[in-house]
Amino acid sequence: MEHSQKLWTKGYIFMLLSNLFIYLGFYMLTPTLPAYAKLSGGSSLESSLVVSTFSITSLLIRLFTGNIMDKIEIKPLLLIGTIILAASTLSYIWLPLDAIILMRVVQGIGWGLASTGAAAIFSSIIPEKRRGEGMGYYSLSMIISMALSPVVAIVIMNLYSFKNIAIISIALVIVGAIFLQGVNLNKKLTNTPNSKKKINLKDAFEQKAALPSLLCFLLTVTLCGIMSYIMLYGKELKISSIWIYFVGYVAMVLLTRPAVGKIFDKKGHVVVILPGAICMIIGLIILSYAASVPILLLSSLFYGVGYGAVQPSLQAWAVNRSPSNRKGAANGTFLSSMDLAYTFGSILLSFVAEKKSYGFMYRFSAIFIILLILIYSYNIFKSKYSNESLEEKVS
Repeated sequence: MEHSQKLWTKGYIFMLLSNLFIYLGFYMLTPTLPAYAKLSGGSSLESSLVVSTFSITSLLIRLFTGNIMDKIEIKPLLLIGTIILAASTLSYIWLPLDAIILMRVVQGIGWGLASTGAAAIFSSIIPEKRRGEGMGYYSLSMIISMALSPVVAIVIMNLYSFKNIAIISIALVIVGAIFLQGVNLNKKLTNTPNSKKKINLKDAFEQKAALPSLLCFLLTVTLCGIMSYIMLYGKELKISSIWIYFVGYVAMVLLTRPAVGKIFDKKGHVVVILPGAICMIIGLIILSYAASVPILLLSSLFYGVGYGAVQPSLQAWAVNRSPSNRKGAANGTFLSSMDLAYTFGSILLSFVAEKKSYGFMYRFSAIFIILLILIYSYNIFKSKYSNESLEEKVS
């Protein structure tokens, strides 16, 4: 791990660019691959399997990837992950639907390696005293990708075909792999004797990261509702320009994220997470009653500020409170919670929307942020009256 407190090193900049392009390429498939499955004659079940098989495999591989990266070199595993991502995407151009579903299982392995590997590298090259700021920019590269890629991909899909989406996705992932070559790691995450221990399931879970990961799970359920169903909500509202939501969302993240990271490093996560969570609740409630583009945009501003503050702060907290030789496992635990939330949230929120409406679904999803606030506040209150280090728990 680097001991310098300099954040904007060559390695950090190249790693940000690498992560940005890999995520851009990957998230072009999120809204378009299920649609392609239906256009190819697939049933609703087959279309859902394209999503669920990937999420489950990605979750399972993360359980081991984080711990593996605490024991061996990180960069080669990340490169292997990008190769699997690009190769599997290329195969979608000519494979039949049944084979695509099976290939998504393989792609889940690649994504687990690539995304967890990137998180582990960021954890190793970001100075500890600037962890909040550094992880904030890392999260920013993911948030921008998650917001912009679906919009661009849907436009290209409507104008051309899924084949064009696949080719562009592959090109972006390759560019990300090229930028990765400019990242030099002088050391592994750990050089301790523990690195020779056998890898097992128990080691794959980092207990110190459990609380931030649980809170991230609750947070990501609401994000799943937006990423998966905002287009269908637009049809329910008869708003054709529903994509404007992502514009407001990204704009607020870009404007607020740098300041939030610095506040985290100076004041701790309490002053960041609680206000951010409240903003998310406001954003979800406004979204649930949106009847026009201005109201839709307003809701995206609140949610963008909140998500941009809470998610990276939780990840930085998970890494900070974990042992130095368990940073990879901490990131694996944290990111696994997001995979699990996406799988759980897509099923639960779809059921709620089917029984009620998408507007009601967004109001319902705000309950998960309320739970986040309650659990988080209880932990902060408890830490003040326990023998545990207050710095470890709330700073």
